[in-house]
Parts: sequence; structure tokens; C-alpha cells
Amino acid sequence: MSNAQLPPPPDTLASFVWLFFRFDGRISRQVYWLSIFFLWSVLFVIVGAMVAAMGEERASEFALILGLASLWLEMAVLVKRQRDRGLPWFWCLLAFVPVAGLVWMIAMGVAPGDPGPNAFGERADAPPS
Repeated sequence: MSNAQLPPPPDTLASFVWLFFRFDGRISRQVYWLSIFFLWSVLFVIVGAMVAAMGEERASEFALILGLASLWLEMAVLVKRQRDRGLPWFWCLLAFVPVAGLVWMIAMGVAPGDPGPNAFGERADAPPS
């Protein structure tokens, strides 16, 4: 067992920062799907507002930059989900392979995590001891 830190308490700004900006710890399938849904919803709303305000052509440049920036957030979530399954970070590179990446991201949200502690910490949805 590693000396991985536990995530911060839920419902705090620190837990939000940990979830979307850090690559340590583990998350459950439910947190994974809610995080991905949240990220994509925010991205679509922002891009939609930019298109409405600037027009499609001007907004496309900003949308590309925003999409690239959102990769950090998505990878932080995906790495945590992979760690719940006992997989190292570099498996998230599969997400960049066309078609296979989509299948990989869905598989990460469907396959259960390790039932107990693994090299990356305690089980993601384990009750406090």
C-alpha cells in the first residue's frame, strides 16, 4: 500500500480542486460519470454562449483553446478512475486513440474498481474507518 493521500472532505472547494486538477487518489464509477457529465455540460454551455456572442467563426478559435484546456480536467478524472482499477496513469493515453478512446472511457465508467485497497490507496467508495 502506498502513502497516497485521501481526498479532501466532500462539499468543499478543496474536493473540487482535487477532483479536477490533481492526479492522485481514486474515484468511483458514479463520481466518474458525474464529473464527465459536468465537464461536458459546462463546455457545451460556454461554447454555445461564445458562438451566440461572437459568431461561429470567431468562437471556433476560443473553443479550440477551451477544449485543449479541458483535457487537463478530463485526464485528472480519468487517471483517478483508472487508479481505482489499479491501472497506472499512462493508460489514459488510450483516450486519444480514435474510436478506441471512446470505448476505453466508457469501459472505465462501467468496469468496477478494485474491491479493496490497491497501490493507489483505499477503495474509492469505502466507508470511513
